[in-house]
Amino acid sequence: MTADRIEEYLETILSLSNNGELSVKNKDIADELGVSQAAVSEMVQKLTEEGVVDHQPYHGVRLTNVGLLQAKKLKRKHHVIEKFLSDVLEIDPEVSHNEACGLEHAVSDIVVESMCRFMGSNNIDCNPVDEDECCLFKENYVALSDLKEGDSGTVVMMTLPDSSKERLTCLGLIAGESVDVKRKQKQGSTSILTRGTEIALGNEIARKIFVRLGARKRYPRGSGRN
Repeated sequence: MTADRIEEYLETILSLSNNGELSVKNKDIADELGVSQAAVSEMVQKLTEEGVVDHQPYHGVRLTNVGLLQAKKLKRKHHVIEKFLSDVLEIDPEVSHNEACGLEHAVSDIVVESMCRFMGSNNIDCNPVDEDECCLFKENYVALSDLKEGDSGTVVMMTLPDSSKERLTCLGLIAGESVDVKRKQKQGSTSILTRGTEIALGNEIARKIFVRLGARKRYPRGSGRN
């Protein structure tokens, strides 16, 4: 049972179940995927063991909370990739849709998030197509400018010009490095600590640096905050 096959079933069940609200019959899954009902029954049993679906005889299959989250993340991935191919690369919409069906299983979350951020920076609407759709970018990472004093995290990516990235790299701020927010200035700049070095970042820079949140730290007033 490959990960791609599991994802294909989860997406199909999500689509047929009205975003997880209804149970789905094995026959409907078989018809949608073009496989036998026996093949669906075997896969449903495996998905049940994985904890991503709940199967009730004579009632059908429903996504569990875990399965629903996975399926919605896949839906979001497909949406972002298809939008990027059609609106940025100007590939035919039908071709973009078909390509996204394959790429959604291979492209990592961080690539999808980079696509999302690139489109947002170029005024291309990449909002979820419905209210229930998961946005990986919003769910996992936040802009450094949005952190508060005492917050800490790990740098995930920087959507900055190469010249700005090089300057920050020389100061020790790189993807994978931990950062602590020491103070927020009234004018909007953020003072961070990384590798023992304190760096002041303007808001325009800080909002293009994205981090995965970590533990909150406390800095005593007057301690290293001159």
